[in-house]
Amino acid sequence: MRLAGIVAAALLLALPALASARPLSFGVGLGTTDSENDYDGEANGTKQLFGRIGITPRLGIQLELQRIEDPYTDIRTGTALLVVELGRSGNLVPILVAGLGFDTATSDYAEQSGSHKEGGLGLEYRAEGGLTLGVDARLGGRSVDNDYVTPLREDAIGLWAPNGLVEGEYRSARLYAAIRF
Repeated sequence: MRLAGIVAAALLLALPALASARPLSFGVGLGTTDSENDYDGEANGTKQLFGRIGITPRLGIQLELQRIEDPYTDIRTGTALLVVELGRSGNLVPILVAGLGFDTATSDYAEQSGSHKEGGLGLEYRAEGGLTLGVDARLGGRSVDNDYVTPLREDAIGLWAPNGLVEGEYRSARLYAAIRF
């Protein structure tokens, strides 16, 4: 516990130096995600907020919060990603992303939690004034720590499983805009 406090203090002290030396970006995105084992077989919309800090001129760390739109369940994910710039052609920058994250799903009936890992490719347009427009596509895998089946009603004989988190492979794509400092 004491070591965790020392590490947290060191990171807080180092953050202003990293931010002044490397670009810092904040952005929002819209997208879609589709699970291979989804109950309804349809893709769900997503909304994201993210922040990225450069570690080296071609490597950054991105923290991302995402909400997956589901009619029955409130699904939220958090992901820590490494972002690697693969090169540059004028204002266009191809990127490679890879990361790990956590998932939570809550409904009127139960809660689920899980974790995921994902990776993909993207392309960003970086304007001179700091505006960044991007698109990326990712493949991932999710494991669910606790799965549930709940009754439809108290007097019902059948069972119902809300859409929620689904274990297995998924695909996602997103469009985003960010401001670079």
